[in-house]
Amino acid sequence: MSLADLSVDNTIVVITGVGVLDDWGKTDPPFTIEPLQDQAVLIQGNGGNAVRFHRKSPGLKVTVNLMPGSPQALALQAQVTAKSEVSGSYASIAGLEGAVFAEGVITRGKSMARGGPGMNDATFVMEFNKGVIV
Repeated sequence: MSLADLSVDNTIVVITGVGVLDDWGKTDPPFTIEPLQDQAVLIQGNGGNAVRFHRKSPGLKVTVNLMPGSPQALALQAQVTAKSEVSGSYASIAGLEGAVFAEGVITRGKSMARGGPGMNDATFVMEFNKGVIV
């Protein structure tokens, strides 16, 4: 049995037009990658039988939490304003896992909670039509 280091120091997240994201905020975890839709749907009938439906591409949802006011947060917000198509990738150097995502849009631009000591991160939500998690 080996011990994998999945810390942010061994992580590479890349978004087109911005580059490598590394100016993470205080939110833990700093990013999440999850399926956008269910992989499959099961429909049960009243007679006891069922049918199943599998999606070719359930898509991926990527949420990143960056330091507010950072150049990377500003670059992502510029992508929102420009309505750019985005793509990207994730790799864990020590954990031997990763993801690739394409044909995406930023569905939620920077969120802001300001005016006090509890300032939040610049959180962005991206959704991708194509994606693979390995």
